[in-house]
Amino acid sequence: MSVVSLPTKRRLPTYLRNRNYWGLAFVLPTVLFFAIFYIFPILSGFYLSLTDFNLLRPPRFVGLENFGRLFSDRLFQRSVMVTLQFVIGTTVPVWIFSLLAAKLFFQRFPGREFLKLVFISPLMPSLVVVSLVWRVLFHPIGPMTSFVGPFFGVGEIRWLTDVQLSPITMILAHSWTTAPFYMLIWLAGLTGIPQEYRDAARVDGANALQFFIRIELPLLRPTAVFVAAISIINAFQAFTLQYILSPNQGGPVDVNTTLGLLIWKQGFQWYRMGDAAATSVVLFCMIMLVTVLQLAWGRSRDHSLT
Repeated sequence: MSVVSLPTKRRLPTYLRNRNYWGLAFVLPTVLFFAIFYIFPILSGFYLSLTDFNLLRPPRFVGLENFGRLFSDRLFQRSVMVTLQFVIGTTVPVWIFSLLAAKLFFQRFPGREFLKLVFISPLMPSLVVVSLVWRVLFHPIGPMTSFVGPFFGVGEIRWLTDVQLSPITMILAHSWTTAPFYMLIWLAGLTGIPQEYRDAARVDGANALQFFIRIELPLLRPTAVFVAAISIINAFQAFTLQYILSPNQGGPVDVNTTLGLLIWKQGFQWYRMGDAAATSVVLFCMIMLVTVLQLAWGRSRDHSLT
């Protein structure tokens, strides 16, 4: 009597049964997208920074010659200082102001939602539109002069053409545009704090200031690291306001020529693509250095609390 063996069910290969491989398959399109449109341009920029390229002839490899010429260039040195001043002026004050605004809107009061909508309205238009509006507001005899002029007894203020006042004007315009976004991030961080902590502090007799300093600020440290990172990166990449608001794209006398604006001038105004790529590499390294230091500081503080 012969035994008939039943057909066995074919099992899928191990790599098809592993969920990790399926996860890689689903994220592969996104990885390819970033590789093509992000990683490849970055690598191309690093390569062009080592070449002499003016868009009229093929790139010619020159090694570190562009960087040597760059660090001896007075305009580059001035642009670094202008960028650092702009970063400091548009980060620390905005952190404090947006955090205080978040604390205000976290409270319950009549008309809160309407005022919150008004406060975040600068986020709706594009930065180009905002720049054009500020250009009208900062006219020497425009609305801002009409509002501020009577307090100083002047009828004309050169907001954008004065060497001392123009950088401050850029900082004010940039801060007005970005503060609502950071306020929303702070507000999300405040919402994530458990209500039990507030009830316990109230029972212990802590006032609002004590609770804010001893409870909320330590718990908001991850939010603070995130806000600091994205605000500094955004400030380092400043270009639109300086291009539209400042006279001659960076004036007067280059007091508003940030590194982002200098890259545009070198590449598309002076056709020195090698120098522009070298400047972008320096800017990239500065941003990476600051970001790594911030993340390291945030992690060290987290470990110290555990």
